[in-house]
Amino acid sequence: MSRRGAGAPAAAAPLLAVALWAIVAAGWPSPALPGPIDVLAAGVDAAVNGPLVADLTASLRRVLRGYLLAVGLAVPLGAVAALGGPWGLGLRWLVAALRPIPPLAWVPLAILWFGLGDPSAVFIVGIGAFLPVFLETGWWLSRPPPQLMELAASLGAGPWLTLRAVRLPAAAPGLLGGLRTGLGLAWTSVIAAELVGAQSGLGYRIQALRLGLDTAGVMATMLVIGALGAAMDAALGALSRRALRWPVGVA
Repeated sequence: MSRRGAGAPAAAAPLLAVALWAIVAAGWPSPALPGPIDVLAAGVDAAVNGPLVADLTASLRRVLRGYLLAVGLAVPLGAVAALGGPWGLGLRWLVAALRPIPPLAWVPLAILWFGLGDPSAVFIVGIGAFLPVFLETGWWLSRPPPQLMELAASLGAGPWLTLRAVRLPAAAPGLLGGLRTGLGLAWTSVIAAELVGAQSGLGYRIQALRLGLDTAGVMATMLVIGALGAAMDAALGALSRRALRWPVGVA
């Protein structure tokens, strides 16, 4: 099916979801499920008269800081895990031991170490985004195409030239896929951190609206989180397609 032919079903799916939402909300016996119009009105009111823009800015700032911190650590450490011999093996064991711990479990320690506010939230975001970037970096750098490795060796290429000319280009699609996964987990982590460890941000706003029984406001904030996360993922996907001659992941 062509892109033009696939556009109609792709556009119809969200409209059908909204229509189904409106139908279910109309028959719901309590105000726990507001309809799309009520949620839209709550979102517009929060954007115009409320703290939505300030909270969105706070969450976005924390996501970008934590994500960049995670990428700055995960890429070189993933390379060490792939190419570092015994050191890399020990690093993989360490990450494997920490891997089952969810980012939310670090919140009490983050608050104890850094207090409420940006530092603790940035730490939680970094924890959440680190793992997929680290794993994808280590996986792809450790599995270059054997034919290209043999060719590089036959031409007398050293380790650094092989890394730059063979391993990195071959690993680029997987690395960029890991960056997109890490970005999604960064958003999940910041909302979890803000629910209990911050006094601003979209996660904090959801908690405040919940305590005020403002279900429409909660759902409007959730939709803002989803829309912004999807927009950032789409932007990173577009950069990936420009950097490579083949798409990475699903746009």
